[in-house]
Amino acid sequence: MGAKKKAAPKKGGGKGGADEEDQSVENFIKFYKKRCVEMGLPVSKQILSGWENYQEEGEKITKFHLWEELGWPGIKAIIESLKQASYPHC
Repeated sequence: MGAKKKAAPKKGGGKGGADEEDQSVENFIKFYKKRCVEMGLPVSKQILSGWENYQEEGEKITKFHLWEELGWPGIKAIIESLKQASYPHC
């Protein structure tokens, strides 16, 4: 019996690579804004506030405490954008 082989690194956007810069927050915001436009929804002020905080202090969005009325389309826009961005931080 030989030693176990390490799995080959994933190519084309594999997650968690040390050499790769994490773009998931930027991708989530980009996808979320686009989806809001497509669905005719206003962009959540609280999500934009989290984005601004990320830009200023580098804190990733790890929680969503939304007190504004979003309705099912607003929730759908958030969830689909998180899935599309493969968002790992919450």
